[in-house]
Amino acid sequence: MNDFVALLLAALTFCLGYWAAGWAVRFAVRLDLGHAHLGEGSTAQLCLALAVAVAAWRLARGPAPVRA
Repeated sequence: MNDFVALLLAALTFCLGYWAAGWAVRFAVRLDLGHAHLGEGSTAQLCLALAVAVAAWRLARGPAPVRA
């Protein structure tokens, strides 16, 4: 896959992952679950979305070429 398309896919995955994690945090706060300092925009939410985006980027780029 083209690197540009792979990067677009990773950016989309990051945005959707960050949104989904924020939704989960909002839901947990509403139900009084989790830690007292649980809030939107936390480092854990950001790192989780970034890890998923990097995984999507690597998957979209395909296997690395074999060097002889």
